[in-house]
Amino acid sequence: MKKKLRVGIIDLVCKGPTNTLWGRIMHANLASIMPQVVATWCEQEGHEVKMICYTGQEDLTRELPGGVDLVFISSFTQAALLAYSLSHFFRRKGIVTVLGGPHARCYPDDACRYFDFVLGFSNKATISEVLNNCVPQRPEGKYLAADRQPLELPGVEERWKFISATLKKAPFLKLVPMIGSMGCPYTCSFCIDSTVPYQPLDFQSMRKDLEFLLTKFKRPFVAWHDPNFGIRFQENMEAIEAATSKKNFRFIAESSLTVLTEKHLKVMQENGFFRVVARS
Repeated sequence: MKKKLRVGIIDLVCKGPTNTLWGRIMHANLASIMPQVVATWCEQEGHEVKMICYTGQEDLTRELPGGVDLVFISSFTQAALLAYSLSHFFRRKGIVTVLGGPHARCYPDDACRYFDFVLGFSNKATISEVLNNCVPQRPEGKYLAADRQPLELPGVEERWKFISATLKKAPFLKLVPMIGSMGCPYTCSFCIDSTVPYQPLDFQSMRKDLEFLLTKFKRPFVAWHDPNFGIRFQENMEAIEAATSKKNFRFIAESSLTVLTEKHLKVMQENGFFRVVARS
């Protein structure tokens, strides 16, 4: 019989304590999607999960999960020193630690010196491998990576308990993180996403998630985490239009200038997009 684990998941959106106005308003809105996905996958595997989005406001001595067997930490490189310190703190207690996120992908060799497992591209099978081999890896951690990014992810409804817990920390603006595609069709040498093949996610799932959000908010505010939103422009807009009447949503997205034609911008405006970040 598989052992039921107590799993902690920490999403580091900042590198340390902060009390700035920007941090109080926006840091909870910078939560990543993959920590929520990993939390959902761990629960689907039958494990007990506690997830924390660290916004710089929390007292980590109180917020850190106690009595856990395994801790996943997601970190950008700017928060890597905090991630390494947390790993040291947990490993001294005999807890297995795992690093994921941009820093793990960019600097796996360095991260393996401080974590039991370091994850590159991860799918449910990758996470299951960690859960099924939850033992310390010494002296060097083990690097695990799937061949490609996952073909599907748990949607907003499946992740809602983790999304809503984080949004409670946002006092005014509450951005729901969603993603409709991964990778990029372009080959810009300066961009890490250019090495990842473009892959749209299921448009029907997108529509269902948008419909679900209308049961939680009168006018949901969605931040698209796509590296390049709207490559499959028609399908994206059809999924949004099918979910609701116009202007029921507010959207923020990042896309390329090749997508942001005058015609496309007009369609996006009609469907609730009020801020688009352009990439050249």
